[in-house]
Amino acid sequence: MGEEQKQENLNNQNIQEQETKQMISYADNKDMRNRAARFGTGGFAAIIYAIVTTICLYKNAYGIMTVLFAAATIGFLYYVCSHAPQSKAYDNREDKTSNPRTMSYYIGILLLGVSTFLTGDGFLIVCNYIGIYLLSMTVFFTCFCDAEKWSVGKYIRAVLGTVFSPFGYLFRGFSDCYVYVKLREKKKSKAIYVLVGVLIALPFLALMLIVLSQADAIFKYIVDRSIGNLRLSGNLAGFVMMLIAVFVIVYGIFCKMVIQPPKVDREEKRMIEPMIGITFCGLLTALYAVFAIIQILLPFLGKQMLPAGYSYSQYARQGFFQLLFVAVVNLVIVLVCNRAFAENRVLRMILTIMCGCTYVMIGSSAVRMLMYIQAYRLSYLRVLVLFALLVLIALFAGTIIYLYKNAFPLMKYMIFVCGGLYIVFALSHPDTYVMRYNLACARADVQTWLDADVDTEEIEVRLADDFQYMEERSADTTPAVFEFIDWAQARGIWTDEDDSWQISNLFSYHSEMCTSRRGVRTFNVSTYRGKVALEDYLDN
Repeated sequence: MGEEQKQENLNNQNIQEQETKQMISYADNKDMRNRAARFGTGGFAAIIYAIVTTICLYKNAYGIMTVLFAAATIGFLYYVCSHAPQSKAYDNREDKTSNPRTMSYYIGILLLGVSTFLTGDGFLIVCNYIGIYLLSMTVFFTCFCDAEKWSVGKYIRAVLGTVFSPFGYLFRGFSDCYVYVKLREKKKSKAIYVLVGVLIALPFLALMLIVLSQADAIFKYIVDRSIGNLRLSGNLAGFVMMLIAVFVIVYGIFCKMVIQPPKVDREEKRMIEPMIGITFCGLLTALYAVFAIIQILLPFLGKQMLPAGYSYSQYARQGFFQLLFVAVVNLVIVLVCNRAFAENRVLRMILTIMCGCTYVMIGSSAVRMLMYIQAYRLSYLRVLVLFALLVLIALFAGTIIYLYKNAFPLMKYMIFVCGGLYIVFALSHPDTYVMRYNLACARADVQTWLDADVDTEEIEVRLADDFQYMEERSADTTPAVFEFIDWAQARGIWTDEDDSWQISNLFSYHSEMCTSRRGVRTFNVSTYRGKVALEDYLDN
């Protein structure tokens, strides 16, 4: 009887082991199928996107291909969001991919790509790429995470989290590709063989392109005009490395969204005693109110309120950045207090007054900056801070609405307002505007000096700062610069042989920016307009 019991136990153990193996095998097969399906959805799209992006942007940050890059970004986002089962746009019964929630982001991405193609301003170019990244993340969050329910802090944390997400899935693209190939082999599919053939052919195509370019001058000219500064013979390794890096990053972000998307936290009830917020914000608001009254009375009292020895321009320069800092801090305080403390009518009123006082500070900052510009003209930084004040005005308007209506989509409002204002700002070419404004002031000064019979050498000394500024700006300013140079030389300024080296250096600086970009691939509107302006200057 004991032996029969042992045998039965052994049989049961064997059965359990077999069931466990079957469960493990089933889980492994399910995991492999999921990985293969994930690669089928996002892997091939990421490969195509990486190839297009590398062709467009390799050593070409602001050519006409940036428009194609923006279009490829839209295509990639549209495809993966509409084909990934985890996406809210996956339901074929309703075409949610054309929903205005995402369509407006696609339009923004395209406009940023166009802006990059139109400008040579390095600061705007960097900001445009950051904007494309942020809008792309917003599309992902909208489709995979229902980001419209997020707070501002949650959105910022999610964006920062996706910056490092590719590192968590660094080799997932290659391992998922291997699993996909293994499963497709069992299904006798020939699509994978086509892909392998294409990957094998790429280095040979590059090699043959190099050889044939050296064999025929006409063919080489056509290739050079087509691909611009992309010299495959010297940059093939860099090209391939960029392609792999783009694929790893893009597929890593896609895996993050599919496998472990940022979660929407449940809205926690605000239970902190509001009296803490009332006391804290009340004291600050009382201080702000006194300050705001002084700012309102200052234009009427004028110089009587200024300390001895202070000019309006010195007064403006001293306080502007401090007021800008306080305005930004107040925005954070209002958002945090409204979310952290239990709802209270008194607290809401105090926060509203704080916003009103901040508006007075913003107005005072703007007046101070305009006073400073009137005394010392424009600069790129001064235009940026005026733009920052405009953005703050819009943000505080949304914040006040949010104070009285918590259902108001504040994060969406901020994305639309900040994104829309920035796109208008980028398309306006602020560098060109700054240069034309300053040179218009310089023309007025020169004309005044000439009417007063000031010697041209003295005028050249007085224009030294303007001349130095003309040597520091982007290709956007080239037409304005050489229009002014031509105008000044017609009046005897910078015409002596001793001044020729200065004009030569200025010409070389702008010529390097505007004529070094050759080929269709690197064509840029700003550098082209600068090149035309240089040619017109030489003809004159």
